[in-house]
Amino acid sequence: MSSIYLTEDNVKNILSIDTTIELVEEIFREHSKGNAFNMPRQRMRIRKGMLHMLSAAIPYKGVLGYKAYTSFKAGTQFKVFLHSAETGQLLAIIDANELGRLRTAAASAIATKHMAKKENNLHLVFGAGFQAETQIIAITKVLNIKKTILVNRNKERGDNCIKNIKSKCLLDIERTENHKDYISRADIITTITTAKDPLFEVSEINEKGVHINAAGSNSLIRRELSEKIIEKADILAVDSKDVALLECGDILPSLEKGRLHVNEILELGDIVSGKIMGRKNDKEITIFESHGMGLQDIVCAHYIYNNAIKSKIGQPLPF
Repeated sequence: MSSIYLTEDNVKNILSIDTTIELVEEIFREHSKGNAFNMPRQRMRIRKGMLHMLSAAIPYKGVLGYKAYTSFKAGTQFKVFLHSAETGQLLAIIDANELGRLRTAAASAIATKHMAKKENNLHLVFGAGFQAETQIIAITKVLNIKKTILVNRNKERGDNCIKNIKSKCLLDIERTENHKDYISRADIITTITTAKDPLFEVSEINEKGVHINAAGSNSLIRRELSEKIIEKADILAVDSKDVALLECGDILPSLEKGRLHVNEILELGDIVSGKIMGRKNDKEITIFESHGMGLQDIVCAHYIYNNAIKSKIGQPLPF
């Protein structure tokens, strides 16, 4: 059987946010149990851009593979290469822009499900870019959020983001440029930006407890949370410790200064699998630092491939 190529439209027709949440939660659990294997992201930098690669293997599903993407001024292109874990044969090349957006949102939703308080009235979201919409929708799938506030500077972009969200789900959501009016009451905070400096101070957050999803700091030059917030967290979880210790701009300064010990950093998979509690009481500050794992891409790619084969869609490749 020849390999197939699946487009972004194919992916959108097969993979929903609900299914992605189920798949990513499963792979967090199985990784914690030692049944799936992940390699930290590797980056090759040249003057005009960068090549990024995330590799993973899921033997119990019979697949392994990698996501490769380039980031240049002209834009970013994402592809997943899915192989058989039995023969090594290339099964599929899959466009992975939408796949990546969904699995990133799913990780935040799963962290919120296991680490947020029982009662959550206000969700404050920083950023209105490509990822913000799915972050917001995914979290509504796991918790009943009474109000969502979108914080961004560009009114047109923020309004478009809200319009897209409202076309897909019923949600009480509005936009602001000033987070200070809401942050002290926020039960959940999600940051999905390219910020180089912290977005808010520890003195501003909810004294009655808060859960924070920080999804934008996957580079040494990016920082969304201040050192004091990181150091004050009662529970600090990441998707992969190996990845966080290489490139988390939020965490590494506190580690380097000795104000945070590596053993204080937990993995979300251990929380999902029940090895560790995600929250002990409602007054705690819990943080999930999301950087991305190849496992998240490969488990979704496996699902997409299987459904494409069943539906007989995809373009055959000459090998």
